[in-house]
Amino acid sequence: MRFHIYSHPFVLLVVQICGLLIIPAAVTATGIMPPGYPDAELINDGRRIFFNETFEGNGRTCGTCHPPTNNFTLDPRFIATIPDSDPLFLAERPAPNPLSENFEKPGLMREAGLILENTNGFDDLQNNFTMRSVPHLNALRTSLLAPTNGNDGTALPPDQRTGWSGDGAPSDASGVLPTSGTLRDFTVGAIIQHMTKTLDRMVDKDFRMPGEYELDALEAYMLSLGRQEEFDDFRTIKMKDKRAERGRLNYMGVGVSGALNCNACHFNGGANTDPEFDFPASITPAAFEFSNRSFGPRVEELVDQTGDIIDADNNPFDDGFGHGSSLFNVPTVIEAADSGPFFHANQIDTVEGLIAFYTSKRHLRNGEVLPPIVEMNGSQVANVGAFMRVLNADENIRSAIELIKQAELLYNRSDRNTNLKIAVSEIDDAIEVLQGGNLHYSDALPALKKARRFSAYSFTMSIARGILQGIRPMMIDRPG
Repeated sequence: MRFHIYSHPFVLLVVQICGLLIIPAAVTATGIMPPGYPDAELINDGRRIFFNETFEGNGRTCGTCHPPTNNFTLDPRFIATIPDSDPLFLAERPAPNPLSENFEKPGLMREAGLILENTNGFDDLQNNFTMRSVPHLNALRTSLLAPTNGNDGTALPPDQRTGWSGDGAPSDASGVLPTSGTLRDFTVGAIIQHMTKTLDRMVDKDFRMPGEYELDALEAYMLSLGRQEEFDDFRTIKMKDKRAERGRLNYMGVGVSGALNCNACHFNGGANTDPEFDFPASITPAAFEFSNRSFGPRVEELVDQTGDIIDADNNPFDDGFGHGSSLFNVPTVIEAADSGPFFHANQIDTVEGLIAFYTSKRHLRNGEVLPPIVEMNGSQVANVGAFMRVLNADENIRSAIELIKQAELLYNRSDRNTNLKIAVSEIDDAIEVLQGGNLHYSDALPALKKARRFSAYSFTMSIARGILQGIRPMMIDRPG
């Protein structure tokens, strides 16, 4: 939902004379990335494939489960707005329907936002499956770095960390599915898993495989989404809101008991570990590199989790990475607050609940009770929640600014309106996450609402961009 902005020599001049808006001619773009940007044509082709290409399958596209105006993810609230005719609900169609069983679990999809995944292959569809949430696709470029040597419990680390398991696409003994774990492999696995006409999953009958150019384009498009680099150094920024600022310090370990802090596993709010942090030997090797690693917090074993409450019979144990490791990779923090529910099976609804999972005892299905991972009190949980909400809102605003900048360089009205529509959804997200934490009511929130009104129209989008640029300093003080 967010796109990186590069410098570009072309400047769109808008001159208002006698009340008339005069816009000079520009080159029509093939998508929402303006022409002249690095890899613009490839990215725009990837966008077209992502949202339009069914690969001769059941009618689903990549965008079926990754809608851009909902952070490229699905949740029950958004699913409730989708018409029943949408291919997302293929399993609910009347007989004869080859996908009515063992393709999806409709109740868990609609009520918990969970999608059926055969992460360990397709040899026993009735029993060999897990139910997982749809991961957002933002900031993928910053979160794919796999650890070396397998010293996070993964004997053979994948080439890239994708999906909740961090192990790329599902694989099986037949060798049909890719196993190197790259983003390209994950795309192929998603087509086989989710776009098939029947559960036989036969190539050139139930779907077609993507070509090399299609994989290149899809990869380029997905890597263009969101932040293209790590966030600002948490040691040098300061939050203008006092609660959020204390949350920043709590996140870094100030006032927190125990050996672990949030920044150790989510360095500067990203998906990679702090390379200078010495992890306790009981958790992981004593030191680690800057990479996206796997952990076993055992959230999939929680008693009373959402999937169990809705349909325990169809919510089996999820064994995580590979076969039975129970390892899951680290997602980014910056994009967290507006992309819930959280964890790989939507076990937690709010960002404060997400933090509380790590700071409270974990009661498991088998009766075992595990100690907290990070030792914080309830006030500190709220502080870190405020910090994460401001971080997310700041990223929403950054993204909206960049989308409007792109729209200003697009001549095609449809392309321009597409960018503006997504920019408005980013502003809506910023408003929602700040309101949810009772944050910045007197400054950022009124300005966001004003910017939203101007963002809806091409002739006022530059005004909206100016307002948005003034909001970020209201929330975060950055050096320089």
